[in-house]
Amino acid sequence: MLTQELTPEQLHRYRDRLIRFSYRHGDKRITHKALRWLKKLNASSFPDGTYLAIAREEKRLAGFILFGNYGLDEAYIVVHPDFRKRHVGEELFKQSIHSLGRVYVRVACDNTPSLKLCFALGLRAFHFTTGPTGKPTLCLGGGEWSEQEFNSYELIH
Repeated sequence: MLTQELTPEQLHRYRDRLIRFSYRHGDKRITHKALRWLKKLNASSFPDGTYLAIAREEKRLAGFILFGNYGLDEAYIVVHPDFRKRHVGEELFKQSIHSLGRVYVRVACDNTPSLKLCFALGLRAFHFTTGPTGKPTLCLGGGEWSEQEFNSYELIH
């Protein structure tokens, strides 16, 4: 399994494929807002806190992870069903935290696989809210995250 961080220049080549992959393998958990964000992501330069990486086996896409503004704006991961339980998500997530230094995610409480992944990697739940689809949602932080940074962002947005 090869993982690769994508540069803004490489986004142009992968964007449509990642969007289709999200629709096919995101188990209807990726919001339309998140997909619109990916569609509009600037391919000339990424804003601070943006991270995009893929995992592939030979030429086959196994999964990808994406963070916007350290996850404060957007954060999601999609892994092809054939590659689940093969540590693809864990590896992508670990690399994200290593590269960004800190990450924030919002996970619906009924999304057991994502919650298990987050807790297995040591992310800490620190806030409970209602997500964009109206579901109870946990806010989690990993790496050198700060509840104060999250709360400041939430006040503005």
